[in-house]
Amino acid sequence: MGGTTLFYSVKQVSGYGMMPSLRNKDVLVVQRRSELNRFDMVLLNNGLEEGFRRIIGLPGEKIRYQDDTLLIDEQPVDEKFIVDKINEYQAKGKNFTANVTLGEIVTEAKIPDGHYLVLGDNRPYTTDSRDYGLIKKSEIAGKVVLRLFPLEAAERF
Repeated sequence: MGGTTLFYSVKQVSGYGMMPSLRNKDVLVVQRRSELNRFDMVLLNNGLEEGFRRIIGLPGEKIRYQDDTLLIDEQPVDEKFIVDKINEYQAKGKNFTANVTLGEIVTEAKIPDGHYLVLGDNRPYTTDSRDYGLIKKSEIAGKVVLRLFPLEAAERF
């Protein structure tokens, strides 16, 4: 399912990489030209495939995860959208997000201009920048602004 206008498109989620925030078959409105901020959910399109992920790291930042804590330029930043999953995993003595540094993804010390670090919300089971590297701004087709369906889960992001 997908409709397109100059400014918005309607897309259906395929897969479980963004659980619990987005579910398989959710129908979303994606704003094509929009300012990108940390924690925005975005539609990626590299010309071969599409998928939804969340922006974690912005150009010029140094990113790392240590013991389920996101550190941006060595300052801790809360990820409220996955706090329940983090707590669930830590209660079992595990990390929800594996320890990783930007240096394990790219050779630069900071995210270069025009690039973003993206992760799925279903961290143990998704592919994202930890697997395929940083995303170019040109590979971001838009930002998720609204969930249309299912109706009982409709919300603005």
